[in-house]
Amino acid sequence: MSINLATKYSNKIAQAHTRESFLTGKAKAPYDFVGVKSIRIYTLLSQPLNNYDRTNTSNRYGALSELQDSYQEISMTQDKSFRIAIDKGNNNEQMMVKEAGRVMKMQLREQVVPTGDKRALNQWAWGAGKCLEYGAAVSKSNIIGTLLDIETKFMDAFTPLDDRYVVVKNEHVKLIKTSDEFQYVDGVRENFILKGVVGKVGTLNIIAMPAAWFPTNVEHVAFHSRAVGFPFKIRDTRIVTDSEAVNGAVLLGRFNYDAFVVGGACDDVIVCVAKNYKCANPAVEKTTATAITTTTTGAKIYYTLDGSDPRFSTSRVEYTDAITNPTAGTVIKAIAIYPSGNKYVSDVVTHICV
Repeated sequence: MSINLATKYSNKIAQAHTRESFLTGKAKAPYDFVGVKSIRIYTLLSQPLNNYDRTNTSNRYGALSELQDSYQEISMTQDKSFRIAIDKGNNNEQMMVKEAGRVMKMQLREQVVPTGDKRALNQWAWGAGKCLEYGAAVSKSNIIGTLLDIETKFMDAFTPLDDRYVVVKNEHVKLIKTSDEFQYVDGVRENFILKGVVGKVGTLNIIAMPAAWFPTNVEHVAFHSRAVGFPFKIRDTRIVTDSEAVNGAVLLGRFNYDAFVVGGACDDVIVCVAKNYKCANPAVEKTTATAITTTTTGAKIYYTLDGSDPRFSTSRVEYTDAITNPTAGTVIKAIAIYPSGNKYVSDVVTHICV
């Protein structure tokens, strides 16, 4: 016999997970994976404007261009589980369920939440559309300025004012409190509704998380809630009371989830990194052929020729050799990134071939 905790206690389990997680309730990208393992998110590409010609007798609006789009394919890759024995000392159903509830809470707090939040932070950092680099170690003299730089980038990207978050390390909260610009912080306080939100700088809600959960060389990750996803397709737990493996019961849990940045909204996600851990911008040079280079040794360069964004477009190509004879008017967009060297994305460089 098995007792399905997902059926009997699904609301409590989901609420416990949301309450314990720093990030689950804050990722609101409007996409789900119900019934599928992967989805495609399409982004329309805007077209350049023509000059209206009042003297043209056949077509005053200019050349007709076909609407183009690009897409991003996202798959659920994280499938985690656990299997825990519950001794027969608690041999009635009621006691086993109580014990299972205690174990579930422990598993959520100590295993599921850290593993999931680390995954989300890692995926959002590597999927961020913008990267800001500290010029020196994070300190009380530069942290507020950097957070306000994030806010400026969000304003430039027309990021909605609501639901803006920035994830900082726990140790950074002290730097914010003792910074010279502390008057910009709207009171560091405990928020019992949004786990981990400890204050606000401008429009940025501050989330404090353990430094050990951050990707290497990352200091902060800022995002708008609708630019990131953190879906759980399966959150299932049950007790097997007639297991042959142990003299008692076995608690089984499975969690199928992943995290992603919505490509078309990637400018609404910003990663702040330590000094020297942002890739140098690519340079495009035309001689007999068109070459793309970066001064960041070991970095990979990705580019597109169709005007789509090389940060997420499936049409992007890894640069390995010079591009031969691109036609005049071809738009080359390129980035540099170096995951194995823990160096984060450069700015997007755009070059129009002549």
